[in-house]
Amino acid sequence: MLCLSSKKSLLSGVSAVVLATTVGVSAVGVSGALAQTAVNYTHSSGNVSWAEGTERAPSTTSTDIREARAGDNLTIEGGTVFAYSQSSSIDIGVLESGTTGAGKFTIYTSNADVSGTIGKIIKQGNQAIDLSLLGVSRGGVSLVVGGNTGESATVRDLNISMVGASNAGSQGYATFKGDLTVEDATGINAGNNSTRSIDATLELKGAENKFAGDITLNDQAGGNAYLNISGSVGQTIGRVSNAGTNRIKAVSDGEGTIKVLNGRDGQSPSRATFDIDIGTGG
Repeated sequence: MLCLSSKKSLLSGVSAVVLATTVGVSAVGVSGALAQTAVNYTHSSGNVSWAEGTERAPSTTSTDIREARAGDNLTIEGGTVFAYSQSSSIDIGVLESGTTGAGKFTIYTSNADVSGTIGKIIKQGNQAIDLSLLGVSRGGVSLVVGGNTGESATVRDLNISMVGASNAGSQGYATFKGDLTVEDATGINAGNNSTRSIDATLELKGAENKFAGDITLNDQAGGNAYLNISGSVGQTIGRVSNAGTNRIKAVSDGEGTIKVLNGRDGQSPSRATFDIDIGTGG
């Protein structure tokens, strides 16, 4: 079963008030470069790296996605856009799917830690973007979505996986400051190096968090998988459809940890409602 940081058992549709707990989190703000005029980039097929090369001059535009600057916007109509630790910037103003299709946005590590911010994530048309944070080499990876005003985000698949990371203490950490909707599966996978202590965490700060697929927490030999509920307002973690059967689950009995941390940043404790089943995987 899942381990809960509350003194109460959290069952489907049951509210629990839990006192704030102090947890160290690296806060990443939206880049000050957002004051510049943003350039809108579109990717339609194949693979490309975001801001891989020399960034464009502040006063110019560019059609080359490798020259993106902090605060530029990105539309993915197909294919995959990668961002990694050699990129000059992984700070995006607006990330959105195309009106006729969508692709994938993947942040991954190579030799060093990598972090990024996205102001908001928008679904256009019938399909949302797949979002992944991958520890494929040594460092950790972190992402903060929602900017300073807690903008909402809609994605199709959400995957946080530190299975390939090897630096001791590296973390995979995704924070959503506004409402989050995931239209398919959510995976939270810790590191697999038994001597390195590499955790993976999904932190939800928005009031409404809806999932159409399972949320799967996977502890590994080298770390733990966490789902943190940490807003300063009342929060609901539920299903996209009231008729859904998806749940929060662990890969095996005893894996995965849910922490209810409402009000931890000096705010009064708030109520967290789990309108979704919680249990062991199968």
